[in-house]
Amino acid sequence: MIRKLILGAVAVAAIGFGTQTATAGEPFRGPVSGPNGGFVPPHQRHDHDYVVLVKRGGHFGHWERYGRYETRREAERVERFLESRGHRARIEVVEDRRRW
Repeated sequence: MIRKLILGAVAVAAIGFGTQTATAGEPFRGPVSGPNGGFVPPHQRHDHDYVVLVKRGGHFGHWERYGRYETRREAERVERFLESRGHRARIEVVEDRRRW
C-alpha cells in the first residue's frame, strides 16, 4: 500500500514537472520605462486611412476628395456607390496622423 502511494506521488511529481517545463515561455520582463515613466511599446503602430476621390469636370477634370474612411471595406462600398451613379472614383491609402 505504501509502495503504491510512493509510486503515485513520484508519477504525479514527474507529470507536474514535465507539464511545467512544456508550458514555460519567456520570462516576463515588465514594462520598459520611457522618458515620461510610462510603457513604451516595442514598435510604433502605423494606422492608415482610406480616402475616396471622385473625378469632377469630365475627362480632363480634377480629382476631388469625397470622404475619408477608417477601413478599406467602407471605402470600397462608397467607391462602388459612386461608380453605380456614373462617377469615376478611386481609393488612396494615407497615413493617419494620430499617435498611439
